[in-house]
Amino acid sequence: MAFCFTVGEERSPAQLWYDRPASCWEEALPLGSGSLGMMVFGALERETLQLNEETLWSGYPAQWDNPECLTHLPEIRRLLLQRRYQEAQALCDRYLVCQGRGSDDPYYGSYQTAGELTIASPVQDAGGYCRRLDLYRGVAETRFGSVRRRHTASHRYQVTVSLLEGGSSHYTLSFAREGAEMTCDRGGITARGQTSPALSYFTRIEVETDGVVIVQDAALAVERASRLTLWTCTATSYGGQEPEAVCRARLDKARQAGFSAVLEDEARWMAEAMGRCTLTLPADPALEALPTARRLALVRDGGQDAGLCQLYFDYGRYLLIGSAWGRLPANLQGVWSKDLFTPWAGDYHLNINLQMNYWFVDAVGLDEYGDALYRYLAFLSKHGANTARTMYGCRGWVVHTLANPWGFTAPGQDPAWGSFLCAGAWCCRHLYEHYLYTGDLDFLRTYWPVLEGCAQFYVDFLIEDPETGYLVTAPSNSPENSYLDPATGKKTAIAFGPTMDMSIIRELFTVTLRCGEALGKRGELLSALPGLLERLPPLRVSRDGIIQEWLEDVEEWEPGHRHISQLYGLYPGWQISPEETPELAEAARQTLQRRLSHGGGHTGWSRAWIINFYARLLDGGAAEEHLYALLANSTLPNLFDTHPPFQIDGNFGATAGILEMLVQSHTGTVRLLPALPPSWPSGALENVRIRGGFRLSFRWEAGLVTEGRLTSALGGPVRLLTNGKTQTLDIQPGETYPLTV
Repeated sequence: MAFCFTVGEERSPAQLWYDRPASCWEEALPLGSGSLGMMVFGALERETLQLNEETLWSGYPAQWDNPECLTHLPEIRRLLLQRRYQEAQALCDRYLVCQGRGSDDPYYGSYQTAGELTIASPVQDAGGYCRRLDLYRGVAETRFGSVRRRHTASHRYQVTVSLLEGGSSHYTLSFAREGAEMTCDRGGITARGQTSPALSYFTRIEVETDGVVIVQDAALAVERASRLTLWTCTATSYGGQEPEAVCRARLDKARQAGFSAVLEDEARWMAEAMGRCTLTLPADPALEALPTARRLALVRDGGQDAGLCQLYFDYGRYLLIGSAWGRLPANLQGVWSKDLFTPWAGDYHLNINLQMNYWFVDAVGLDEYGDALYRYLAFLSKHGANTARTMYGCRGWVVHTLANPWGFTAPGQDPAWGSFLCAGAWCCRHLYEHYLYTGDLDFLRTYWPVLEGCAQFYVDFLIEDPETGYLVTAPSNSPENSYLDPATGKKTAIAFGPTMDMSIIRELFTVTLRCGEALGKRGELLSALPGLLERLPPLRVSRDGIIQEWLEDVEEWEPGHRHISQLYGLYPGWQISPEETPELAEAARQTLQRRLSHGGGHTGWSRAWIINFYARLLDGGAAEEHLYALLANSTLPNLFDTHPPFQIDGNFGATAGILEMLVQSHTGTVRLLPALPPSWPSGALENVRIRGGFRLSFRWEAGLVTEGRLTSALGGPVRLLTNGKTQTLDIQPGETYPLTV
């Protein structure tokens, strides 16, 4: 193996490694405690540790809902249903917007960096340089000459800690964070400040050393040190806590345990979480001996590397574990940002991006790492009730394209992209998916009010299109695309009944009925849903043989648009499948080919979605092609996905896509190797969870399953499709059944 390992070291199941320092943030290595983030550069004489904390946001709660929308809603709807789209859009441009300016508004805010810790130290010998990130231990390490630096972010203690040994005995420490009040003492560095009237923050860096600490204005000098340990913690006042007290308590507890104990505790934590589901693909020892950046470069040159695909799968799970175990869900950049004004505010985009972050969380058994998403959805539902009432005169709750930690649920500042009003309903599918995977009725009971309130909004909001008789949403849009108004030929975004809306609402009503039945619920809402479902417009194929994106067969403004919203029913939904709806599946394939022929898939997350689409179409060759396209065109040297710039949903979406190639259970039949890539002729998937409360492990050779086992937590029937043969089993709770192949 590569020289990142020395004799006697345990072989890591998964690591990124490099033979040179990071030259920029996009090459640094991420550590995360779920709520804290650290990026490690591994420089020689000037190490940089960039820090984050999940609630460190600017902005503050405000009243964004626009009451003028309700006043003008009847007129907007009348114009839409008369197909006078330009006039309707003009009214929406004035009234279907938030009272502020959306994500550009200081009230809305932005996710922010906590700052940068710089450690300057002269270097005598830089020979044998290597830096690595061990995904199963949660440690970043840099070695060269006699220098060894180790860093981790602790889930249990919610601190980060770094141990620097060897090389020079002199260090200079400084911390930078714009707007912060800095103080230094012999015990460390403190930064404090406010991002807005609503939020204050506190960062403390504590120093342990056998050397001498000297205070030098805004820096610390450490002399005659053989080792230096740096403990860091950031906390904010979000949720009413006192940040300094939180930080100091966490640091005291971690320091009492000591560096070695914290390091080993995090290693156990990561090994357990990462080990819940494992994938083994064919490995090429010659490629594994290369630095990660070199392997990525070979893929860009047209090479294939199944081992790199396996590493990418591991990395996606690692990033979720590192960014989703806190009070807030993983944002557009997980928990890692170098900026005070993160691209797109580092917020929660709800027209695919936040949802994509969590597509695989249940399948790999990371239950508790989805909790922040579910809690956040309940939080949004409370704020969204005011939006529903104020802007639309409806019961229930609604949220649009954007959301932040302060409860923003109004449309964005431009209705062309900000008025997507099925965002919350899309999020609700995660509640149902978690129930399908776990059978947890207590969970379902807890979140039933969220699901019920979401369905109630659309019961009130839907109106009848007099020309077709269908119930439709109006106004809305199809994220974030536009069409040509048939009457004027002009670019238009505002529409009624776009395909994504109707697919999501059909799913929401169906899910609400199923969950209500599971919980023994009754009432007016559940009685109304079956009749409403019958009146929703079906999925339709256009004259060009593609799935229509809008209710009418209109021409797209941007045929290669990054969103492929009309295929929601293919993935993540279940309304299109090759077995049950072959005509729609073929139209979905044609839709993808049209998008791609016009330049689609040009962002990382969009390419990740395409991987999942082709997996659902049972096309392993195409799914593999787009996985390699994502690695080649949308992956940074540290394996972060790039939109560009960095956006983490592509990492998570492609991780889900790799699973989708290997096992599917969304149609009620469990398919093994439904879309196996040609370059993965052999492999193993261990302990993957499938809908119905089952866990599955299997191996394959020459493209065929050779052995496996199925374990049931809940008991019940399961239909398996393995090597082209179908079998139905009835398994008792706790029973393990060996697969017959």
